Amino acid sequence: MNQSTVYRHPRYYAIGYRWNTGVECDFIEACLSAHGPSTASRLLDIGCGAGRHTIELARRGYRVTGVDVSPEMVAFVQEESKKANLPVTASVDDLRCLSLRGTYDAAFCFMDTFRFLLTNEEITAHLRTVAGLLAPGGLYLTDFWVPAQWDKIGNEIHQWEQTEGGTTVRVFYLQHPESVDPVSQTFDDELVFVVEEPGGIREIRGGPTRTRLLLPQEFGALVGGSGVFSLRSTHGEFDLVKPFDRATLSWRMISVLQKR
Repeated sequence: MNQSTVYRHPRYYAIGYRWNTGVECDFIEACLSAHGPSTASRLLDIGCGAGRHTIELARRGYRVTGVDVSPEMVAFVQEESKKANLPVTASVDDLRCLSLRGTYDAAFCFMDTFRFLLTNEEITAHLRTVAGLLAPGGLYLTDFWVPAQWDKIGNEIHQWEQTEGGTTVRVFYLQHPESVDPVSQTFDDELVFVVEEPGGIREIRGGPTRTRLLLPQEFGALVGGSGVFSLRSTHGEFDLVKPFDRATLSWRMISVLQKR
C-alpha cells in the first residue's frame, strides 16, 4: 500500500482533521451504550492517524489502543498522549495484516481507512482478524465514502480548512478518474494540504493512493459472508437515529457491526 506523504506531517494532519472529533466520539459512546458490553472500556482505533479519536476517548476514561501504518503518526500520538498524561498505547501496524494482541470491547476504523482493503479476500480476512480481537458481543464501527452519483465515480473533490494558533491547513481530497479500474473497483485518490503559517504558504501533495470503491449492498454481503459479524445498522451521519438511505444523499456510510 502506497502511503500518502501527508502522513509524514502529523501536526498538520491533526489540525486539518480536527473538525468533527467530538461528534464522532459521541457516536462511538452512543453505540457502546445501545449495543455494546455493559462495562465497555477497552477500545481499538484502527488507522488512528494523528490520534484525534484515541486521545479524546482516553480523556473520556477509556483505555485506548491506536495502530497506524505511519511511524510518524504513531510517534505523534505517543508524544501527545504523554503530554496529556493519558494512558494511550500506540504502535505501528497494518490493517491488512494486524499483528497486535489483546481483547477489546469495541474497535473502529474511520476516515475512509477501510477502503485501503482492495479485495474481497483482504476485507474478509480483516473482518475475521478484528473479530478475533473483540470480546463476545464486541462492536466494530467503520465509515467509508460511497458515491452520491454513479456517473461521478472517481470524479469527486472535497475540501475544507481548519485553523489552530497561527496555522491554517486547507485539505483537498481529490479523485483521479483516469485511474478507475471497473473490474477491480479501484482507483487512485489523493490528499493535498495547503499550509499557511507566519513563515509563508506551502503545498504538500500526498501522491496517488490506490483505494477501493465499496458499495453498501456489497459491504453487507461481505460482512455476512465473513461469518463473524452481524450488520446492526448503517447511518448517513454520526447519529444513531439517522439511517443510511438514498434520501439522505450521504457521501459516506457509517456501519455498526457486532461480533456473533
